[in-house]
Amino acid sequence: MASTRLWYLATKIEWTKWTWVTPSHFVRYIDWDFMFNQENIENNPIQNNRWGPLYPIAWKQAVAWAFNFDLEALNAPYIMYPALWTISSADVSSGTDTSVYEHTLTVANTLPSYTWEQWKWNISDSTNNLQNYIINRAFWVMVDSFTLSASDWKINMASNFKAYWLKSKRDMISDAAAWASVDISLEDVDWLTTSDTVNIYDETPQSEADAIASISTANKTIQIWTLWNSYTVANNWKVALAPLTPSYVAPQFFTFHQCDFKFGANLTAASSASEENIEDWEFTMENNLEERYWSTKQWPSVIWEKWARATLKFTKYFENREELDQYLRQTRRACEITIQNNTIISATDTNEYKYRVLIELSDLRWTTYEMPTWTDELYAVTLEWTCYYDATDTRAIRIKVRNASAGTVYTA
Repeated sequence: MASTRLWYLATKIEWTKWTWVTPSHFVRYIDWDFMFNQENIENNPIQNNRWGPLYPIAWKQAVAWAFNFDLEALNAPYIMYPALWTISSADVSSGTDTSVYEHTLTVANTLPSYTWEQWKWNISDSTNNLQNYIINRAFWVMVDSFTLSASDWKINMASNFKAYWLKSKRDMISDAAAWASVDISLEDVDWLTTSDTVNIYDETPQSEADAIASISTANKTIQIWTLWNSYTVANNWKVALAPLTPSYVAPQFFTFHQCDFKFGANLTAASSASEENIEDWEFTMENNLEERYWSTKQWPSVIWEKWARATLKFTKYFENREELDQYLRQTRRACEITIQNNTIISATDTNEYKYRVLIELSDLRWTTYEMPTWTDELYAVTLEWTCYYDATDTRAIRIKVRNASAGTVYTA
C-alpha cells in the first residue's frame, strides 16, 4: 500500500459533449473519492423465513462523488468553468507583457461534460505485474454544485459531481497471441482513447504496458502496435489504464483575510462601497442535475441540468438592535466578493495585478436570519441570502478569475 499523497487527480473538458477524452490537466485536491452506487430492489416474499431481505435484484447504478480543494487561482476554473460554461478570456497585462489573463464566467442554459481520472497508490510501483495500483476513469461528468467557504483559515472549495459511468478495467473475451498489430476484444471500449496506454495482465502471471493504436467501438476492440505476450481468457486476462505523468504549476492560494465583501443597491454601488466585516461565510452555486434512467440500461441514459441557483450565507456582528433592523430593511442588495492574494502575477506587468477571484451577485434577498445562542459565545447573526436574476445586468452571477493561464488552458 502507499500514502494517498502519491495519488493524482486529472481532468479535461469533453469539448464534444458525451465524448470521453484522456485527461491532461492535473488538479490538487484534499480528500474524497469516486463513489459507485449499486441500488438493489429487495424481494421479501412470505416463505417461512423470518430473515429479510431474502432476494436482491440489481436495479439502478450511478456514479456521484465530491472532492474538496483549497481554492486556488489556477485550478478554480477547472471546476467553475464547467459549472457555468460561458467563458471569455482576455489578456489584461500591460504593454507587451502578455502574461496576465482574466477569465469571465457566466451561466449558460446548457452545461458541458468532461472526463476525470483518479490514480490510487504509488505511480512508480511497477512490481507485482503492475497490480499495485488502480486508476478509475469517470466520463460524461457534470458539475452538480460547488461551494466556497472560509472561517478564519484557507478558503475551501467543495465540489459535487455526477457521472454517466466509472471504469477501471475490462476483461478480454477472446485469446490473443503475441504479434504485431493485434486486435484485442473487450467487454466494451467506451472509456478508452488512442492517447491511452493500457496495462495488459493475466494470472500466469504476466503483464505489459502498450499504447493503443486504434479503437473500434462497433467491434469492441482495441489494436495494439505490438503484443509481446500471448494471453488467454482461461487465465483471466484484462486491460486496465496505465498511469499518466502528472505535472503541476506553482499554486496560488487564498485565506479568509484576503476576502473583501462589499454591498450596495447595485453592483456599481457595491464596487465603490466600504468593506463590511463578515465572519463565517459560504457561497454555493447549484445546477440541480437529474439522472434519467431509460429502459435500455441500468445506469443513467442522460444527466441533465435543471434550474440553477446561488446562495450566500455568512455571520455578522451587530452592535445593537437598531443596527440589525436597518440592515434587514435593505431587502435587495448587490454583492461583490473580492478574493485576492498578495502575489503579483508578473514582475514585468506595470499594472501589478495579483491573483484574484471576483464574484458578483446582482440581486441578493435575505431569506432567513438567526441569532443562535451557545454557552460562553458572543451574540452574532447568521443570514442566508438567495441570488436572483437581474434584468439590468442580464444575469444573476458573474465570476472573474485573474491568473497567469491563457483561456486555452481550460478550454482545450
